Amino acid sequence: MLPFLDVLVRRETDGRLSHTVYRKPTHTDRYLRADSHHHPSHLASVSRTLINRALNLCDPQYIDAELDHLRRVLETNGYNWRQCTRLASSSCKRRPAVAERTPAFLPYVKGVTDTIGHLLRRRYSIRTIFRPPGQLRNLLRSPKDKDPLAVPGVYMIPCDCGSSYIGETRRNITTRLKEHIRSVKNMDTHTSAVAEHACSAGTTHFLRFDKVSVLAREKYFVPRKVREAIEISRRPNFNRDGGWALPPAWKPSLQSASAYNVAGLECDTVSAVCSTVFASTRESNPTPTQPPANESNEPTTSHAPYSTRDSRQRARWARNSSRQ
Repeated sequence: MLPFLDVLVRRETDGRLSHTVYRKPTHTDRYLRADSHHHPSHLASVSRTLINRALNLCDPQYIDAELDHLRRVLETNGYNWRQCTRLASSSCKRRPAVAERTPAFLPYVKGVTDTIGHLLRRRYSIRTIFRPPGQLRNLLRSPKDKDPLAVPGVYMIPCDCGSSYIGETRRNITTRLKEHIRSVKNMDTHTSAVAEHACSAGTTHFLRFDKVSVLAREKYFVPRKVREAIEISRRPNFNRDGGWALPPAWKPSLQSASAYNVAGLECDTVSAVCSTVFASTRESNPTPTQPPANESNEPTTSHAPYSTRDSRQRARWARNSSRQ
């Protein structure tokens, strides 16, 4: 016997090969129950798939036994066998091809969304795909703890001498750390600056691989390289180079950014650093296009933080002023 792709291949006594449906020994014969709150098309697909699989895979001498097994299983799960056979036979008929628009996805609520689906289908030729409502697996929390280093981005390996290594990777940071550890064990100073620092420092320094921190989560190449260069310029490190060459105009802003704890933000990206720094710069040094600050003792109203919408409004106000 050879199980392969749900097919159990047997060699008969006369040397012929016969085929039937294969099930694992641990199979429980549990399927979507007929009384569950799902769209009728989802319920019909259970019996239709099982019956058509039996008819397509089994040889004639095994079809009756397989159908008897399916009848017991489906009735146990609440299905009507006569209705199941009728659905399986109707699926063999070819439906005429209809040019359909982009499908609409709706949560299934019995008596509500199915009526909406019929309306969209008949009047607007929009196929409706029904999704089951909230499931138990979406309500329960996963028992597995998430690895905070299993993300791409910029990371820091500290050393007890006070300096650190700043690196970036498009893979999981955990994978890159394993490569650093292997390089340190093999004393491969050509491929890893971490190994070079460990060998040159001797026994007076200790690399803290147990305290590796994620400075920024970033999957895109350019923002990741820019953020690495920013962190290298802000922290004492033993990197071989400074990463990407940043414009000299960035240096005053990066020096001011050291006063902000940007690494604690949830959306820790290059834009978060720049927006924090440039917002403080605009408050201290207003541009000519900005309205002058209120220096009198008149009461002032509080404004929302500077945003992209405010910048567009200020640019539009500057263009109108220049035209006048």
